[in-house]
Amino acid sequence: MLSKFPFQAKRIGITLILLSIPFAYLYFWGGRPEAFNIKVFAIVSQYLETRYFVLAQTNVLDELAATLLILGVALFSFSKEKKEEAHFDALRIKALVNALFFSITFWMLSFLFIYGMAIVIISISIFLLFLFVYNLLFRIYLYKYKTIKVPNR
Repeated sequence: MLSKFPFQAKRIGITLILLSIPFAYLYFWGGRPEAFNIKVFAIVSQYLETRYFVLAQTNVLDELAATLLILGVALFSFSKEKKEEAHFDALRIKALVNALFFSITFWMLSFLFIYGMAIVIISISIFLLFLFVYNLLFRIYLYKYKTIKVPNR
């Protein structure tokens, strides 16, 4: 079964996604408040020099935003529907496979047409793109299944 979490995890996922927005806003447009500058354990820290296994001073807003967003989307993606049916796993698999093909195609085209640091940002974002496309496709397949489904007689 592809849905690993109960339906209530969808609500938690949406809440985490919404919580990630103010952290991202503060990081990109809000001046990165000083309260979020803390020392964190880092396996690798690379700014002016590369250091390994250190306590590094950093502003954790971007890490908080990304972690909350990824966790929220993952919880939403892999939670059961309110009225789960056995056939939904087939729809999930179809959505996963098509989202994977879409993501691979997008990534390959990105390498052909995007250069410099932008390709690094695209590469980092591919997993989230995959999850968003998966959710979109699953919702489309679910909608089609529910509108075409013949009621039991």
